[in-house]
Amino acid sequence: MIKRILGILIPLMICATLVGQDYVMFQTSTLKLRAGQNASLQAGVKKHNDKYHNGKDSPKAYLWYINTGPNSGNYSWAVGPTKFSDMDQSLPNDHVKDWEKNVSPYADEIDVIYIVRDEELTYNPKNETVGENILAKRYTVKQGSGHLAAVEEAFGSITKVLRKTDAKIARRIYRNKFRNNGQFDFQLVYPFKSWTRFEGSGALGLPKEFRADYEKSYGKGSFEKKVIKVLADHTFNRTQEVLTMVK
Repeated sequence: MIKRILGILIPLMICATLVGQDYVMFQTSTLKLRAGQNASLQAGVKKHNDKYHNGKDSPKAYLWYINTGPNSGNYSWAVGPTKFSDMDQSLPNDHVKDWEKNVSPYADEIDVIYIVRDEELTYNPKNETVGENILAKRYTVKQGSGHLAAVEEAFGSITKVLRKTDAKIARRIYRNKFRNNGQFDFQLVYPFKSWTRFEGSGALGLPKEFRADYEKSYGKGSFEKKVIKVLADHTFNRTQEVLTMVK
């Protein structure tokens, strides 16, 4: 398990306003399932989270099942919101042993990532921090001059339109704090209530009328030029995961 986590006495509530912290960060990892261990893993993680990550006297932990993408069939585990200063706290032995007893026999933890929310690029009208069902779109930015700035501009142009139209969806953007080969640079998180959100055409995750709203602001054909083409030219290894929270 992650060897260092968690601060002390940080009261949290799901989907509530984050208080007393000037940035939103989650520590995430993929739990790569061993064959036939779904039920055992879910029960083990729930037992561990209830004891050590319950959101009352420590940051809360969440487990999602990954429905789509290269990690489909596995699980995503996240702790937070948390702080980097929390990482200076060593985990007690009983915490580590509990993970080794209840989680490690059923899955391997891989791809530990610290993601920090970019508040300038994020559109989050209800100030939520998590979602029970989420679409996670991930982008890796090409190396070299101009690529990062172009991607930021594309994301930012979407955010401006969402704000201008008072969109009813949230679109939270996180940056990978420690960029590594094979890992994403940006994660865009769209919470949703029903899979019917994905019916019909349109940009996945965004409101169905969004393209028209965007082109009212930037001109006809602008969405293709300023978003789709920019992301195609300046990013790679793009993935889309739909995740469902395990309760």
